[in-house]
Amino acid sequence: MSQSREALAMDASGTTFGKKKGFLVSRCTATFLLLAVLLCITATGLLVYHFAPCTRVPAGASTLADSSTEEGDYPLGGLEGGAGGRLSPHAGDSLGSGRTPKRLDVRLPRSVLPHRYDLRLVPLGLASAAANFSFHGEVRILVNVTMPTRNVTLHVGNDMKVDEAYSAVDRVPRLGERMKRVTVVRHETDVERNFHVVHLAENLEAGRQYEVHLKFSGILNDLLQGFYRSSYTENNRTRWIATTQFQPTDARRAFPCFDEPALKARFKISIARPHGMSAISNMPKIQGVTEPVVDMPGWIWDHFMESVPMSTYLVAFVVCDFERRANGSFSVWARREAINQADYSLHVGPAILNHFEQYFGVTYPLPKVDMVALPDFAAGAMENWGLITYRETAMLYQRGVSTNSNKQRVATVVSHEIAHQWFGNLVTPSWWTDLWLNEGFASYVEYLGVEAVEPSWKITEQFVVDELQNVFALDALESSHPISVEVGHPDEINEIFDRISYGKGASIIRMMDHFLTTDVFKRGLTSYLKSRAYQSATQNDLWDALTAQAHQDGALEKNVSVKLIMDTWTLQMGFPVVTVKRDYEKATAKLTQERFLLRKQGAGKFVKRTNPSEGQENEKDNDKYLWWIPITFTSQDEINFESTRPQHWMKMERSITLTSGLPPAYHWVIFNIQETGFYRVNYDPTNWKMLIAQLESDHFTDLNSVNRAQLLDDALNLARAGLLDYGTALSVTRYLSQETEYLPWKAAFSALGYIDSMLVRTGGFEKFKSYMLSLIDNIYKQTGFTDSPRDEQLTVYKRVSVLGWACSLGHEDCVQNCIKQYNNWRRLENPDRNNEISPNLKNVIYCTAIRHGSQAEWDFAWERYRATNVGSEKDLLLAALGCSRETWILGRYLEWSVTENSGIRKQDAARVFAAVSSNVMGQPLAFNFLREKWDRVKEYLGSSLFTINNIVRSSTKRMNTAFELADLKKFAADHRRDLGTATRAVEQALEKAEANVEWMKTHYQVIIEWLSNATNINSLNS
Repeated sequence: MSQSREALAMDASGTTFGKKKGFLVSRCTATFLLLAVLLCITATGLLVYHFAPCTRVPAGASTLADSSTEEGDYPLGGLEGGAGGRLSPHAGDSLGSGRTPKRLDVRLPRSVLPHRYDLRLVPLGLASAAANFSFHGEVRILVNVTMPTRNVTLHVGNDMKVDEAYSAVDRVPRLGERMKRVTVVRHETDVERNFHVVHLAENLEAGRQYEVHLKFSGILNDLLQGFYRSSYTENNRTRWIATTQFQPTDARRAFPCFDEPALKARFKISIARPHGMSAISNMPKIQGVTEPVVDMPGWIWDHFMESVPMSTYLVAFVVCDFERRANGSFSVWARREAINQADYSLHVGPAILNHFEQYFGVTYPLPKVDMVALPDFAAGAMENWGLITYRETAMLYQRGVSTNSNKQRVATVVSHEIAHQWFGNLVTPSWWTDLWLNEGFASYVEYLGVEAVEPSWKITEQFVVDELQNVFALDALESSHPISVEVGHPDEINEIFDRISYGKGASIIRMMDHFLTTDVFKRGLTSYLKSRAYQSATQNDLWDALTAQAHQDGALEKNVSVKLIMDTWTLQMGFPVVTVKRDYEKATAKLTQERFLLRKQGAGKFVKRTNPSEGQENEKDNDKYLWWIPITFTSQDEINFESTRPQHWMKMERSITLTSGLPPAYHWVIFNIQETGFYRVNYDPTNWKMLIAQLESDHFTDLNSVNRAQLLDDALNLARAGLLDYGTALSVTRYLSQETEYLPWKAAFSALGYIDSMLVRTGGFEKFKSYMLSLIDNIYKQTGFTDSPRDEQLTVYKRVSVLGWACSLGHEDCVQNCIKQYNNWRRLENPDRNNEISPNLKNVIYCTAIRHGSQAEWDFAWERYRATNVGSEKDLLLAALGCSRETWILGRYLEWSVTENSGIRKQDAARVFAAVSSNVMGQPLAFNFLREKWDRVKEYLGSSLFTINNIVRSSTKRMNTAFELADLKKFAADHRRDLGTATRAVEQALEKAEANVEWMKTHYQVIIEWLSNATNINSLNS
């Protein structure tokens, strides 16, 4: 532990007692002298306090800089808490706690900047039965000094130790100079900020380079963060690997570094490995340059080529005994028993890479790509430059075992991560405020990459129901957040890895693609990537590039910029609903915009944030929300669902009036063609009636499937928010008895799923169940239980959705089919090799059979879960195991999810909670478990941003009674100080629960009365 700056160097020889030379004092005199000294010290302290100049230090901050520190040593943004001095998203009374936030600046000083790292690492315990899972290493960092400073401040994780006795700072000699060593006075750490400060005896000179040399050691942890260990079993033997996950702030847990995205540097990495294992890193291994590790028999050094400039969070290394397959410079790695499952990734990966080279107009910058399927991985995948890491289910596909959706997931995740090689890696956000530049773009263009290699899937059409409509529900909360949000502390950074950054980011980029046109959009992206290559950027840099291209090509008026438009979508949370009120006599329409919220503004508030752009706000603030909205529409007399260029703009105007282009009074109009705009649309009652009539008379000919999906999703959610009566919204669904396409059914099932979840524990559920069974009767007969390999992707998805709903609603034929097929599987002599259940129907069949079965059915599935070698099959079984109606089985299942060596991997704990919570009997069990064993869950899972947040969301999603809401509020209050990365997830869970309680009071009886009207049901069968 570093010595404190305030420690006094006391000389013990100053005063002696006993028979020595000098003079003696009596006890009384000694007491008097001691009191006099104490009085002098006190007086001096008071004088200094009152008259000395004051230096402000942020609350909770260590006094890291000594008196010689220059002003430039403080992080950018000053001492007042983050860039620009804005408060964190937790400012104010969070969760009703009255918590005062620490105004802590976590940004590094800019007086010393990294230029190149020379990193050597030795991970221990990988080849030993008595494993000591640790690592040690050393790093030499060549730094550029931008201003005089007497310290070097960088990041070191709190679970790492720097060997202070072996540290050095050397000035790099210029021509004719000698190397000069700068004396290290001491080391200091700031635990909360992960800062490690090397204090020096003299100033470093501005404009010079120095080499900082540090030795360090740490634990090869099992928390799936930083430098961590993973394992798998082969031939009844546990095999260990070491791997990394650094995004966003965990590179510091592997080696001392300047762990911010803008602080790019080159990396020269050397990894020690046991003989018989392989080491992989971002760059290719230098061939023929391996060497033995001194004093470690059987260990070898692998040295890798120096990298291009990149951020620390993209550094990666893996030590494993995996097998490799290659297609030129593109390689895949997996367990020996799973390497055949990597063939599809190896097929689509290079094709997608080639597509993005053409799309971005920039050649892939590195000499190779490695993709590795890891047994333990917290997220889905990570875009480390040149070494992309995945959880197995996101990279491996086994034909005949995995489902069509598994295959599509592999393709989309591979596409997402390869897109990052340009958007995120080549050009990186300057700070996590613009995380969405990474994730939003990758989440959008992943669809374009898959469309290029699998066009028959029509995946760009799926975007609307899978991304845009999905994220609407989260962004309609007051506890949402802007896409571009100021963050500081790592907990705050972790919070924004959510659907807003990914799904909303992707949706507004898709909107921009359409209003600029694809040609202009692509040319602007190419300009941006080329001008900012190997650098960092903000969203304004992107806006500038796109604006220049749009003006050059005439896509925008000269007085309109992309920034002007897009700031309204990125700097404020939420989205608008555009209400269309037609004047049928004059053939005009008044369009009005307002923020769409799932509940009345300001109702039942449980939290108030200080900054309106970063969280909760009051009712008046919501009135200030205005957007630049691209307006497109088509009508019955001139149907055109292809043109998505804006016909009009709402330029942050509360309302506009359209005076041309509208149809005659007796024709319908529909706005937001192909739902390319990120907004909902409401209509006057007459237009709704005409649209409903059109759906029921001839929906297929005149309304395309995307806009039918839009009408269903908009209507049901407008009613949920109290902006449309439920009679009209439910009337929109009546035509579904004739609907045959997937997209409208997907939108309907998602929106009607909310009503299902609210009614399922009430006496009125029977009426809803009858209505739904009557709606799906025709489509159930049409799709059937026969799954053909020749079926198109959307046909398969439609069948899976329809059968899932039919069986969950107790459709007799559906249930009996599932039970029969499951029992036939159970009777097989070798069920692990001869499963004849169609892969696409496994989810429905497994869950239904376990739901209607006993412990025997559950135990059989558990045995299959333990035995299978296919990750996607494990996922299906994990989900199905949560379908049991035996509460003790569900309780045990939850217990196992947070127990070492139970058979459930740590990465899958959230999946278990989601599976149990999807069961109407299991959701309260899941929340009670979380509430009662919160400390155990957090300790077991660590601060994994994905796992904890997902557990909170799934275990609270169906709460709709005052009693449940009170329990949730108590949980939030009890743990307000230790929620960490789950803080925003709990806030959102509270708001959703409050909205659900209000919904039940307002809408329950209305819906039951509508469902009770016999004509609504009987008319479907007439």
